[in-house]
Amino acid sequence: MRSLGGTDPVLDALQSAGSAALPIGGVLEARNELVKVGIDLLAGWREWRPGSTWRSRTDRFEAAHAVLVMTAYFEALGTLDLPFAPSGLETPHGDGGHVWDLATPLCPAPHRPFAQAVAAVRGYYRALSGQLLAFVAELDLWARLDEHARQWTAAAYGDELVERAVLRYADRYRTLAEDVPELAYWAGIADHQPSLAGMAELERLISLVASGAALPERLATLDRLHQAALVRPIAETGDLPIGLRLPTLAQAYVTPRFRAAEIAPGDDPSVEEWWEGHELRADLPVFLSGFLTASAAGEVPLIVLGQPGSGKSVLSKVLAARLRDAPFLPIRVPLREVSATAGIQEQIEQAVHHLSGERQDWPAIARSANGALPVVILDGFDELLQATGVRQSDYLMKVARFQHREADAGRAVAVIVTSRTAVANRAGLPEGTVVARLEPFGTTAMRTWLEVWNAVNADYFSAAGLEPFTFDVALSQRHLARQPLLLLMLAFYDADGNALRRENRTLGQAELYERLMTRYAERALEMRHPREQVARLVERELLRLSFVAASMFNRGRQWATTEEVDADLDVLLPEQRRTPGLATPHSAGHEALARSFFVHRAQAVRDDEVLHTYEFLHATFGEFLIARLLASLMRELVAQESSLALTGVHDGLLRTLLSWATISSRLPVVAFLQELVHDADRWRAVVLRLFRELDAREDSSIAAYRPWIAGPHRRYAYYSANLMVLALSCAPELRASEFMPGHEDVVTEWRSYALLWRSQCALAEWQSLVDLVAVRPVWSQDDVRELHLKLSPQELWEPGPFSWSWAGVDKLLSIAQLRRQVMFSALADEGALLALYMDDLRTHQQAHRRP
Repeated sequence: MRSLGGTDPVLDALQSAGSAALPIGGVLEARNELVKVGIDLLAGWREWRPGSTWRSRTDRFEAAHAVLVMTAYFEALGTLDLPFAPSGLETPHGDGGHVWDLATPLCPAPHRPFAQAVAAVRGYYRALSGQLLAFVAELDLWARLDEHARQWTAAAYGDELVERAVLRYADRYRTLAEDVPELAYWAGIADHQPSLAGMAELERLISLVASGAALPERLATLDRLHQAALVRPIAETGDLPIGLRLPTLAQAYVTPRFRAAEIAPGDDPSVEEWWEGHELRADLPVFLSGFLTASAAGEVPLIVLGQPGSGKSVLSKVLAARLRDAPFLPIRVPLREVSATAGIQEQIEQAVHHLSGERQDWPAIARSANGALPVVILDGFDELLQATGVRQSDYLMKVARFQHREADAGRAVAVIVTSRTAVANRAGLPEGTVVARLEPFGTTAMRTWLEVWNAVNADYFSAAGLEPFTFDVALSQRHLARQPLLLLMLAFYDADGNALRRENRTLGQAELYERLMTRYAERALEMRHPREQVARLVERELLRLSFVAASMFNRGRQWATTEEVDADLDVLLPEQRRTPGLATPHSAGHEALARSFFVHRAQAVRDDEVLHTYEFLHATFGEFLIARLLASLMRELVAQESSLALTGVHDGLLRTLLSWATISSRLPVVAFLQELVHDADRWRAVVLRLFRELDAREDSSIAAYRPWIAGPHRRYAYYSANLMVLALSCAPELRASEFMPGHEDVVTEWRSYALLWRSQCALAEWQSLVDLVAVRPVWSQDDVRELHLKLSPQELWEPGPFSWSWAGVDKLLSIAQLRRQVMFSALADEGALLALYMDDLRTHQQAHRRP
């Protein structure tokens, strides 16, 4: 109350307590005065809402919320129809030790539904009422009440009082939020206009809370430079067809849907399932306005997550441009352009220098902000992690410590960090961190984006005799069109003779990807090479990209470093290591990826050295390239098999690439393979032959190719498992006897391979084999003589009933023998099965025990 300007004498009387714990009797006596002062203060919002600094304003908003919570409760208390008045309660023994803890609940927060804040207030009121009832029960008056009056009073001080107070709180909050926009932003109840393009809605909302103070000229220059991004093209691309135009950032940026939550210990925001319980929202401007006007913005960073191509970096540019009015001073820091080893303050100063050409130190920037809150936008935290090879980082902890230091120095600063979702679990998150994840486009966002694209390029379409890129055409490739950057890619492709419109009705996904990648490679190469060379160069380009995809796949990641890609290409394509030129040559890996629209390049600077990692904009791009490479190798092996001059096939490159990870762990690779099979019978025959001759042939793989350290037995396990899946990709069903060399009976040999795969493959990869390959025994009398195999994802089949004969057990082992085997093998699942078997056995014995 004092921070809002309250000077009533009743506050002086209560001030003597010196804390939030006040005697209940004293508070009740002052109840009417407290309500009057509280209502007057809340009504005087025009006097306390302005403030010279961001910190002073947020303190007053939180103080207003505390006054509102207490005023609503005491108002409700005065409306109860009780056998006595709450004021005037007297006891000869004082308060009997009863005090009220009046520390109010947290304010509503933009990452939580307002109903959750109301529920917290309800719980708080219930605790107050419990303390009040305990106090009343010790009064002399209580002893004079009959049982009916006591029950009535207890009910009144219980749920009735709580619900009346909650209704008053919610009504008064909404009423006050109509005058104080910050409170509306916190609760997510602001008057939202999502139709404003390019995140202009954020600028409108911020203007409602602007202080009107002007920034000094040096800081105003930063503001203007950030705003200049709004009139530039929305993306950087290669060569465009003559006449085709890119919309500007202000025109084409579509505000995405999102989910938001506060991180608790043990939470992992990199996991899809974790997000499913959080609300899908479409009010990102309101959420950001709420975060930036709450005190938490100066204490912990806001983490913005998203998939590659989801628009994280574009959002960072939009934020820097739209937070244009005080009380905010945005400073965008592209982490790929500053030193990865520098402190947060040094990174900010480097970014300011890169943007403006002026060197300004951070304390001077913060001091000259005229009370505005600096908002530092650290874009590309995932690039920092990947490019520097850091697996566990305290970078975000350093950000929080930087914020705490600045707050203690009177220079509060908010920080927003963007990162790829998949690496969100590789850095410690400060307690209380709020995380927002950008969601893919829905149908409304797709339509909005397409309307802008078609309007900007209407003249081009008309002059070229083309149809606009319509929603129906985009929807045919929905898995790509839901990501903004990939939707742009599809728009480029269709602008070349309406290619997507002509083909999407008949094309499979593999053929679409083939045409997309081929056409993009052609367009990049046609500008630099004679036309007769382009086809050969395109195939070489896609081959190198395929090896890059294999670099990621065989390391069990969705990304790879430049050094890893270069090492692999030096081994797999030694004749293409470098491209001669006058300038310092780039690495082969850099050349393979720098020209590709389909690859995202992460970058960081460490000790003046630029470090890079790469990943595909959509995981299926890399998975298609892996399947394409395997299909190409299969065609070569079939050609070898058909040649009379050769007695066998040379599978060295195939074995090299398939000895490090199971293709079953990437189901899209298997799906693409099935689509790319051309001569299924001959492909299958070659693969089955390779499998049967595994023990008779020398390992012909390239010895220098080593994505990770693995012995020959492990590589043998991976290669044999992949040959099985490769063969099944060519046939609806195969017999196990077609694979087995015939040294023992089919079931025994199959069991040997299954145990080999189980022991040598990573647990997740072994499980992917079990989930993908359905094994069905074929019975002959009372014995299993054959196994039928087919690719069938786990949700499409259920295994048949268990049989001891199928298990290959001639006689039951004793419990002691089973225990010894389980302990020796140290397999958790077998131990669990034994425990279940023991429980069932005890239950059976108890049920049949004689009296």
